[in-house]
This record gives sequence, structure tokens and C-alpha cells, in this order.
Amino acid sequence: LKGSGTDLAAVKGCLGVDALKDAALHGTEPDLGAHRVYVAEATANLPGVIALTADVVPYHGAGASDVEELAFAIATGIAYLRDLDEAGVGAEVAASQIEFRVAATADQFATIAKLRALRRLWARVTEECGVPEPLRGATIHAVTSPRMMSKVDPHVNMLRTTIATFGAAAGGADAITVLPFDHANGLPTPFSRRIARNTQVIAAEESHLGRVADPAGGSWFVESLTDD
Repeated sequence: LKGSGTDLAAVKGCLGVDALKDAALHGTEPDLGAHRVYVAEATANLPGVIALTADVVPYHGAGASDVEELAFAIATGIAYLRDLDEAGVGAEVAASQIEFRVAATADQFATIAKLRALRRLWARVTEECGVPEPLRGATIHAVTSPRMMSKVDPHVNMLRTTIATFGAAAGGADAITVLPFDHANGLPTPFSRRIARNTQVIAAEESHLGRVADPAGGSWFVESLTDD
């Protein structure tokens, strides 16, 4: 980016650095040393970029329940806050440098409740860390669940990913990645990639799912499920 002449202040995204996830995937000891380097670089030169990710999609793929996903997400987030605190990074800056990546499934109500509960839990953590109230919100990136994809008759996965996209949007995800419907069969085709992209484009631009904040708020069922 620096060598391309791009306006670094206009760059937005997440670097996805997640030492605990990498250690869990490969069975190695986690090394959080690189976290501090990337956080320092992002805060100094990339104001629109988040350096770290608490990615619990691999745990979901290994069979974790929604509750266990939340537990891994919050535990990972706290571990990263503590590590950055030891490096002298303030809680406000540290919290702003963590993104949560969670799975969205075809159970739309469970997905909505999971994302709402994650925001509530993280707000409680950051409150205890002294982060000002306007900055306590969790940045959430939802990925349609790889675990729900079928290899046989993969086209039905388009229905699953559409429902998951709706649940993620209604639950307040800041970013959504829709996996191609043939994800379980290997590399995607141009057609499956196009459908994956257009699923969220149609949801955002034609169904306007992102125009209402917390559309499920006030629903007794969703509020009760979030509490549970």
C-alpha cells in the first residue's frame, strides 16, 4: 500500500491477524509478538484498518455451539486486550483494533441472537476496561457457515447462505462474507462466486437490510433468545 501511492487514510478493512486461531488450527504454541507490531502500524498509518481478528469460524467448523463460539470470541478478545495492555496500548485503542469473525448459519434467529449477544458481552468487557461508552461496540464480520454446506446437490446452499446473510444483517454485522454455494466441493466457479457476491448486494441494495438498526430489537422471542 505504501509503495502504490494509495491514500492510506482512505484504506478500510482488517488485516485478520489472529495468533490464537493459528495456534489452534496447527496445534502450536501461540506467539502474540506480531500483534503489537501490526497494531502499532495500523494505528500510526492506517486509521481505517483493524489489525487483529478474533476468528471463531474454525471453532464453529470443529463443532462449537453458538454459546461456545461466543465464549471463544470473548476469551480471545480479552487475551488480546491484556497482551496489548502489557505493551502499553490503552484499552480504547486496543479495543478498536479487534474485529470478531463469527459464523452465520441457516438458523436465522440463532444467528441474530448470537450477534446481538456478542455485542452485549463485549460492551460489558470494554466497560470494565474503562472504554468510553460510544466506543464499546464490537466490530463483527459474519461469514456464512462452511459447516452447513452440502456437497451433494450444492445448489440448495444458495438458500442456506441467503438465510444466513439475512440473519447476519438483522443481527447487526458490520461486514458479511457469503461463501460460494459450491464451497464444500473445492475451488468455486465464476458462476458461484457471482452468486455469492450478488446475494449480499441484493440484500443490501434492493432489500435494504442495513438501513434499520437492530430490526429484531423489541421482539420478545429474539430478546429472550439473546438473553439465553
